[in-house]
Amino acid sequence: MAKKKVFSIGSALSRGLEETIESAQNYSSELRIDVVPLKKIELDPANPRDLAITLLDVQNGISDADIDRSRKISELDSLQSIASSIKTQGVINPIMVYKYGEKYRLIAGERRTLASIIAGKPDIQAKILDEKPDEMKISLLQWIENIERSDLSLWERLSNLERIINAYAIPKGLQANQVTISELSQLIGCVKSHAMNYKTILDADNQLKTLIFENKIKSLEKAALIADIESNDLRRQAIDACIAGATLKQLKNIAERHKQRLIPIRKIESRGRQTTSVNFGGTKNIQAAKVVIESLLQHDALMHHHSVLKTMDWDNHRAVSELFKQLLKSLEKLHA
Repeated sequence: MAKKKVFSIGSALSRGLEETIESAQNYSSELRIDVVPLKKIELDPANPRDLAITLLDVQNGISDADIDRSRKISELDSLQSIASSIKTQGVINPIMVYKYGEKYRLIAGERRTLASIIAGKPDIQAKILDEKPDEMKISLLQWIENIERSDLSLWERLSNLERIINAYAIPKGLQANQVTISELSQLIGCVKSHAMNYKTILDADNQLKTLIFENKIKSLEKAALIADIESNDLRRQAIDACIAGATLKQLKNIAERHKQRLIPIRKIESRGRQTTSVNFGGTKNIQAAKVVIESLLQHDALMHHHSVLKTMDWDNHRAVSELFKQLLKSLEKLHA
């Protein structure tokens, strides 16, 4: 059986964890790790939650009249498996909290906290901040804490990422969609091609986001590929194929059949005004064009187009031109 792939952060970001935590509270006081009584931990009402089940549900049971009973029972079943592990091994990764009077409010680690209560533990190991960080820093801390969870869904990642982007954009007077790929890459510590996939999905239509929420589309790369298809018919084909279990390569084959009309790169300028676009010119020499395209395909962000070379009709000047335009569009998004 194939080993389950675990999504994880890079070593550089891992090494910078302490620096991020320091930044999160400006280190007006030091971070410390201690054992905290579970009865003193409470949820932060200002922070969005992914779970429907609450501390009271775990402590007192789920009411038969609860309108979220079905979902909460499903979540409780999931927490039971974590509780079993905690009974035998304890909590390996401490939760993160901040002091709130005589209580401690959760920043990250809600599942570990609830599962520890189910396991009958009296206390839990925690990273403690003496003051509540601001919204931006809380979102980043939650991202770092949660990103290595193997069970973290694509929807949960996207929801967390939206909070990070909004917290970053609003103080700057920006709309969320104005945050660039470069800025996003720096915010969450990932390569630009990965940030481009996230941004493509966040900017996608509600149909695709609904499928991700329903866990029918689980792969970041597949979702980004589908979101990038402009033809409604081909996008529908790709969605159906993805839900049916198509591989990333099979979805790429569907996307590559799409010869879309792109917005012209060259902007018509009034005489005397400064040019704001680059004109790469044209050539009748197909071999010269082939060298240019093959060179572009060596870029990490364009590797998924590489298979098109096997079926490319190099005598078809229009097809070669369309491929070049698609590659250029991908690069424009990457360096937005």
